Amino acid sequence: MARVNPIQIQKYLKGVDYPASKATLLDTARREGADENVCASLEQLPDEQFQTPADVSQAFGRLPDEVAGAPAAAREAAAGKDEARPGGKQAGAREEGAHKEPAHARREGGQRYTGGNEFLIEAMQDSMAEIQICEIAIEKSENADVKKFAQSMIDEHGRMGRELEQLASGKGLEVPRQIRPEQELTVDELSSLSGRDFEQRWIQYNIDVHERDTKVFRHYAQEEPDRDIATLAKKHGDALGKHLKAAHDLGKKLARP
Repeated sequence: MARVNPIQIQKYLKGVDYPASKATLLDTARREGADENVCASLEQLPDEQFQTPADVSQAFGRLPDEVAGAPAAAREAAAGKDEARPGGKQAGAREEGAHKEPAHARREGGQRYTGGNEFLIEAMQDSMAEIQICEIAIEKSENADVKKFAQSMIDEHGRMGRELEQLASGKGLEVPRQIRPEQELTVDELSSLSGRDFEQRWIQYNIDVHERDTKVFRHYAQEEPDRDIATLAKKHGDALGKHLKAAHDLGKKLARP
């Protein structure tokens, strides 16, 4: 079964009245034209009441790797797509054939880990993507809480990105100037939405990405032999954990009628 991105799956759950059961999610997805892979993935969710779209996303994150919407799968697929374009390699992208997992990469609990230099490159792109997506939220949303959270993410990820860039430059790495292809797709998707549909999808993205990045940063804080990288990962991993809590809190507010 191909993995399903929990951000994309929400387009099949429009109109769900939360709290909702797994059966309700399945019925809604089928009515919205979800394919067999999406429905099969929904069937893997636990039989419980989901209070918000974010709860659905978190449940996907706890599924086995073959059915969860793991970001690594999207990265690898997008990397292959990007390589097929003329001149499609971005600054900081892997060399030819690098859509295959490098020998030093490993997985823990479904999360992909690679070398410290690649971590720095991807972390910079993550900060760039978060800033772009939060700028869209400030432009589109009329909700004061959304605007406040978005501005705080722009400020904090801006500082984080500058520190990551300084460290990467000191190590002679080429600093990326573009986000990854799958992040561009998310920017395009969110740019096409408005109102409550936008806010629900946007906060779910923030929950998903901060949940993933918190785990990644904490891994490098503990396991990375380069102490400069490990120290920076520890500092920002703690900050990302606070961002995740704030995103969860905002998600609960946005789920209210």
